[in-house]
Amino acid sequence: MTLALVLLRPLALTLAIELPIAVALDVRTRRGLTAVALVNVVTNPVVNIAGIALAGVVAWSASVESALPTVLAFEVAVVLVEFLLLRSVLAISSRRAFGLSLAMNSASALAGLVFWIH
Repeated sequence: MTLALVLLRPLALTLAIELPIAVALDVRTRRGLTAVALVNVVTNPVVNIAGIALAGVVAWSASVESALPTVLAFEVAVVLVEFLLLRSVLAISSRRAFGLSLAMNSASALAGLVFWIH
């Protein structure tokens, strides 16, 4: 499997989950939804490449239990980066940007874990 395909699958899953959540949280403009998509295009491949690189050094992904600390660390970083990007690009309050980032990433991280387990 090529690296592009390895990176496209989690990105597609993330977008399929996070865009509807953004809409449910009142992000409905083309600009807003494009921003949500683009922050994921930036952060998702970086996290997945980091995870692949780390797996070559440490067996962090051998089981769900061993993966949870690493996944949580990645997710905290993503929530913070996406919060900053969304706040800046959408010119929304810090509270709204953080809530949006946290809600979207919590849902997609949970879906990713469920997808990974099965």
